[in-house]
Parts: sequence; structure tokens; C-alpha cells
Amino acid sequence: MRQPEPADVQHQQILLDCWAARSCPVKIHNAFDPTIAALPRPDQEGDAELFADSRQVVDAACDRLAAVRGAVDLRQAQNLGSATVDALAAGAPVILAPALASSAAGHRRGSPEVLVRAGVTSSGTPGYLPVVITPHRILERHHTRHRFTWASSLAAPDPSAAQLATDQTFRSARQGPLLQAAHHWRLLEDLGLLPAADPLPAPRIAGIIGTDQIDLLEGDQGVSWLDLDHRFIRTFSRTAASGWRRRSVLARYDHEHDFRVSVARHAMTSPDHPMVAPIVVRECESCPWWRVCEPQLDDADLSLRISKAPLDVREIATLRRLGVSTVDELADADLDSLLPDYLPQVQHRPQPERRIRLAARRARLIRDGVALERNDDDPISLPASRLEIDFDIETSPDDRVYLWGFWVDDADRLLATSAGHTSPYYLAFSCFEDLDDATEAALAARAIGWLDDAVRAEPGCVIVHYSDYEKVHLRRFGRRSTPAGSRTAGQVNHLLASGCFLDLFTVMTRHFFGTAGLGLKAVAQAGPGFHWRDAEPGGLNSQVWWDQAAHDADPQLRESAARRVLDYNEDDVRATYALRHWLRRCQPAAPAEP
Repeated sequence: MRQPEPADVQHQQILLDCWAARSCPVKIHNAFDPTIAALPRPDQEGDAELFADSRQVVDAACDRLAAVRGAVDLRQAQNLGSATVDALAAGAPVILAPALASSAAGHRRGSPEVLVRAGVTSSGTPGYLPVVITPHRILERHHTRHRFTWASSLAAPDPSAAQLATDQTFRSARQGPLLQAAHHWRLLEDLGLLPAADPLPAPRIAGIIGTDQIDLLEGDQGVSWLDLDHRFIRTFSRTAASGWRRRSVLARYDHEHDFRVSVARHAMTSPDHPMVAPIVVRECESCPWWRVCEPQLDDADLSLRISKAPLDVREIATLRRLGVSTVDELADADLDSLLPDYLPQVQHRPQPERRIRLAARRARLIRDGVALERNDDDPISLPASRLEIDFDIETSPDDRVYLWGFWVDDADRLLATSAGHTSPYYLAFSCFEDLDDATEAALAARAIGWLDDAVRAEPGCVIVHYSDYEKVHLRRFGRRSTPAGSRTAGQVNHLLASGCFLDLFTVMTRHFFGTAGLGLKAVAQAGPGFHWRDAEPGGLNSQVWWDQAAHDADPQLRESAARRVLDYNEDDVRATYALRHWLRRCQPAAPAEP
């Protein structure tokens, strides 16, 4: 599924789709600037592969909605526009893949994945609300008196029958799909297709289907209905004493959409004096306009060079206005003199002073070519044992643990399984096929059983992991095991109570600051100089390799992909082994004799 371009330049019309308000406004300028060459036709095949996961999520939800009695599925319709008009006129309860008209007055175009009938319009015709589908979780658990989220099932998506959620609400940080929903709501308003307020649970609502398990629906997927007028998004405010206000999704959308319409109009009339300048954000990685923006950036530009905990667009723009654009300038800046002018402009972010001081520290380290810096001069105390095990798991795209990997330093041969091995050695429990609850639990039982036997053989052993991910999954398997006193549950309880686990990530955060963060890939290379054998190591890439190992039609490719995953996992546990030994050598110098 190709992500739509945010603008349509035909006939000098300014028509923006639902991606525009959530995307970089420089894309809008580039699309409407007559002096910039139009982009070549996108690679349809490559885009289809890139958005395959999104398409699967959309299709799966639409397949369930298509089962609603009277639903009209237009995904294979030939004359999509006329078919949409007919479905609207007939008052279909659900319309899948509609094609709505554009709104020249509102500068809007595009269509949501789904329309759900909800009452009638003020003129008496069938009314509709938009529903967007996103391959992300959109809800979070949050106890609040102000409830603004309703839920209805995919089997009965009518919002008038939706239930008010108690402690699941929309994530304010997940603004993309919220803004898309607001765009489609405004488009339906422009076209006169919105229902009158009654009998809806809120006057202005839109639906979003994410990948969340909704409590009200007994853990099933469903439509989450958002009150577009509820104020819960923190934004900058010049008039508020605090420097920020909470605004609604609709207010946020209107501001962003109107600004981009102004950017487009200005680009068409005054392209030599753009309203916006390039600032590197996450979407730049896949943006087709990057070739236009990159030459406009200094090689030392702050947004280009600081990629870990980056400053946002407003923070970068404020620094630029104050004469700080590069890492060298921020590294040399007198922050105490800068802050009185800077801080009032960035109160939309919590702890803005801490953010700029961390960015300044990173800028100094980048300038000086330093990857890791000590936070203190304290000794780094790490436990040691005759048996030390480095531990890392890999999960499939559906969060199933398909690989338990161990790097076993067992020079004294305390484990029977170490016979025939030269210590240290790699041990893996893996399954390169689709897992269900039973097969995943069976694989986990083998790995957990081996690890528990190791702890019983050497109660003082050290089990090393990086972050809490492995222990989180251990607890999950301990809870899942039935009955509660089962062998696996008992083994998990014994392991967690053993005191053998060592989280190297907590050690690193206590003693070090990382220019590129403190992820294992960054610190293992910067500290002990460890390098992964794979040219593209990473958890997301390993999920792609697992998918190939589990599903590719070519048995040789399946075997090669499985080997690639195993090598990657082995390097992960060898990396914590190397990092641990480096930390033991990385001690402060003894004070000089008086």
C-alpha cells in the first residue's frame, strides 16, 4: 500500500490528504513550489512491500467489518465513485474502501478506510462517521475522571451503541492517526455527510481501529471512538502563563491543516522565500523529497547530527532563531545566557531545560568524537562466578518468543550440557515456524528448564541480559503456565528469586552517557569494540529474517535465513559478554601516592 503524497497540484488547486497535517510541512512546500521538479512516478512494487504490514492490518479489519449485515464492500468495485454515491444514498450501515469527493473550499481530499452510518444528517439523509485503520496500538491505560473514549465491536460498529471506556484512553503521543481521523471528519462535514449530534455519545466523534486489545470487548479488537473536542494534547501557547495548553484533536488538526494550506499557497506565489526550512525528522528516512532537502542542510546541522533523543521541530527552529544551528554552535553555547530566551518558546515539552542540556552534552561529544562518557568516578562493581550465562531472546512480528539464546562461560564444566564444548559456547532453543500458545510454551519450557537446571547446578551463577525484556517474558510464561504449580511456573519463580540476574543496561545508565544512546549495538561497539557479523543487525531486521526462515518457498533460503538469525542472536549474547569484561577493566585510576 503506497502512502499517499500529501498534496495534489493539478490546476493549481490546493487539495491536501489526511497525511498532510501529520507530516512535515516542507513536503507541502516542495510539492507546490513550481521551481522544484516533480517527483518521478513511485516504485509501486517497492511501496507495496514497504506497506505490506499496514495493508494486512487494514484487510483483516475490513474482512471482519464486511460481515456486518448490509455492509457494502467496495474494495473490488470498478466504478468506485458512483458505487460510493449509491451506498451512501442507500444508507448502508458500513461502507468499506469508499471514494469520497474532494472539498475545494476546505482544501481536503481522500477517503477513510471505512464509513459507519450513525443517524441522519440535519437534512434527513443518512449520516456517516469516518473510521481509520492503523497498524499501531492507539490506546493506553490511564485512570482519569475525564473519559473520552468509547468502544464498539467490529461485528456491531454503530457508535450509538458504543460503551464508555473506563481506564483505556487514546495515547496523546500517537497523534498521527488521530489527525487523520479529524481530517476525514472535516471532509465529511464539508460534504454534508455528518450526522446530527443526537443520539451519538458525543457531538463530534471519529473512529479508529488499532491493534489494541480492548478491555470492554474482552480483549478483542474493535472501533475506538474519540471525542474530537476533548482537550488532551499538550501544545505550545504564547498566551498561557505556563507556556502550554491542552488542545483537542480537532483544534490541533485545524491549526496544522490551515498552516499547510498557507505553506502551499505561499510556495506557489513566492517560492524564493519559503515559509518553512528543512529540519530532519523521522519521516525523512523514507521521504522522496529528501534529495531536495538534504543539500539545504549544513553537515553539522543539529537535527541531522543528533539522532538520539533528538530535539523536535519547534526546539530546533527556536535555536536557529537564536543563532544556534549546528552541533559546534550548541557545544560552545552559554546555556545559562541562552535559556531565558529559549525556554519560554518550548514549554510544549515537559522538562525543556533538561532536554536542551542533554542535547548540548551530545553536541559536545559529537564535536569531540567521543562515543561514551563516564558519569562518575565510582568503581563499577559486577558480580563474578564460575558459571556466567549471557541471555537474549528473539520475538516474531506477533511477539512470540521463537529463540532463546545463551552464551555459556562454563570453564569448570558445571553443566552436563557443556560436555564436548569449548567454553564459552553458544546454546540456542529455537523454532522457525509459526507458533501458537501451546508450541511457544513448549519451546519456552525447554529453555527455562535448562536455565533453571543451570542455576540449581551453580546457585551463585550470573545470568546477564541487557534491559528488562527477557525477564518480562519470563514472568509472562510463569503466569501463563497452568496449573499455577506447574513445572514451568515453579522454575520461573525459582529463577526470578535466585538473585542471579544482572541487567547490564542499568549498569551502563548509572555510569555512562552515550552520544548515540545506550543501546547494546552502540555501547558494545564504542566500549569493547565488538562488531556484529551481519551488516544490518537489529531486532526488526531479525523479524524479517525469521519470516523468511519460516515461510519462504525455497528451502535453501529458509535455511540461510535461519542461520542468519542464529548468528545475529549469538552476536547479541557475545556482545554482552564482551561488554561485561570491558566494564571490569574500565575502572577509575587509583589516586596518586602523596
